[in-house]
Amino acid sequence: MSDINMQLAREFFELNLFYVLPHWRYEADQRDSDYIGAMLFVEQHTPAPPMELDCLLRPGDVKGIQRAVVEVRAWHADRLYPSVIESNPVFARVASQQTRTLAESIFGGQEYKIILVVSEFSSAPAKRDQAVRTLQKQGIDHVIEFPTLLAEIVRLVSAQGGYAASHSLQTIRLLKRYGFIRRQQLELFFPAPAPDAPVLPSEVESNEIPESDTGESEEEPDGLF
Repeated sequence: MSDINMQLAREFFELNLFYVLPHWRYEADQRDSDYIGAMLFVEQHTPAPPMELDCLLRPGDVKGIQRAVVEVRAWHADRLYPSVIESNPVFARVASQQTRTLAESIFGGQEYKIILVVSEFSSAPAKRDQAVRTLQKQGIDHVIEFPTLLAEIVRLVSAQGGYAASHSLQTIRLLKRYGFIRRQQLELFFPAPAPDAPVLPSEVESNEIPESDTGESEEEPDGLF
């Protein structure tokens, strides 16, 4: 669990009162133990309330899931576009028959969901919806974007709590404790340093046209980032 993405995903579910099921005894029977070790098998302590959930989970939606297999594919260098998903079978690996067979053993044959944690989708609604639909077709039940996961962790961490066992949660607690994360807006606040010399307002000549947002849509990358 040295990977920070997996660590944060685990802490996200633990803060939402999920129990992370151990599965080390199953890894010896798997040819790809490194892959199996990169997944989480989570289950709520109490029955999940009935909720209508979309494929793309929003803050609070995870409460409606009883148990799940979770994999993190958080490539933070860029947004996740439909073309990247379609050209990389690695995103569908968590929904493979190998994973399903293992999940049935760990969960004792009980119903479960398959969840994929990704960086974030395109801000263009059409491409965002297309990416989600593509993952659904590959057998993934739900998707969580990393900003949603991080925001929920920040919300649930208490400034007065004790998180000595987790460097990441302890760091968030200290940021809250000393006012660097505002409690209501959950926004990071870092005061800008004072300039060395007074900053004079820039003058815009009458014949100079300021640059403006052209409103052009995002372009997908040609390949992986």
